[in-house]
Amino acid sequence: MRGQSHRLNVLPLETGITYGPIHSRRLGYSLGINLLPVTHKVCSFNCIYCYYGRACPTPLTGHTEVFPDVAQVHVAGNQILRALQERPVHVDAITFSGNGEPTLHPYFHAAVTAVKQLRDTLAPDAKLALFSNASTLQQPYVMQSLAHINLPLLKLDAGDETTFTRINRPAPGITLAQIIAGLKQAPNLTLQSILMDGEAGNLQEPAFSAWLAALVDIRPARVQLYSTDRPVAEAGIEWVPPFKLRRIAKVVREETGIEIQVYGA
Repeated sequence: MRGQSHRLNVLPLETGITYGPIHSRRLGYSLGINLLPVTHKVCSFNCIYCYYGRACPTPLTGHTEVFPDVAQVHVAGNQILRALQERPVHVDAITFSGNGEPTLHPYFHAAVTAVKQLRDTLAPDAKLALFSNASTLQQPYVMQSLAHINLPLLKLDAGDETTFTRINRPAPGITLAQIIAGLKQAPNLTLQSILMDGEAGNLQEPAFSAWLAALVDIRPARVQLYSTDRPVAEAGIEWVPPFKLRRIAKVVREETGIEIQVYGA
């Protein structure tokens, strides 16, 4: 609804290292791994649509955030996976997500390795998944970690720097060009793109064509399209209804030949 003000419903932060399993529309029953503080969001972006609310974006280096150590991650994962075995509860995926950007953890690779060992022993059928904004792909430890991730779900909401800055509001020093370069190197890549209509969204030209060109350049294995669950509290941003998402997906599929999955439709 153009011109109308809407409140953004903020979700509560995760209160521990593990959470769930929760039913995910993309992953089935997913056990979440939160490698971030429980008191506040820690993310290198401050996206206009984030349902954890607004926060000053965390720089990639020089910050003073305190993260759970890898031993804590191992103990928490071991405890909950063993508890789930006793119920029993089927887990389709073990997902690195949580209160912001998980790859900001300085020992992310070690955490992934520890969780993978638990998965192999206690839930061998579960896939390891990662939700990330792709801002840290230039870090060698992050790219090395992707070799252990079955489902890397990485964000791309824009194909030009202006739209990227407007929608994702990154920490200083993070550029879209760097992110695209990293995405081109990521194996078995699933891109997640949130589409928003309105003057400040990414469906207007030239933003949409730039995003489409970025998809062609990156050539991911697949793209997942969705929109905000409801209008966001930002002027010039509008929710994209399901019928329009399906129509856009058809265009993108025909233009790029890339597999397109639509959610919320």
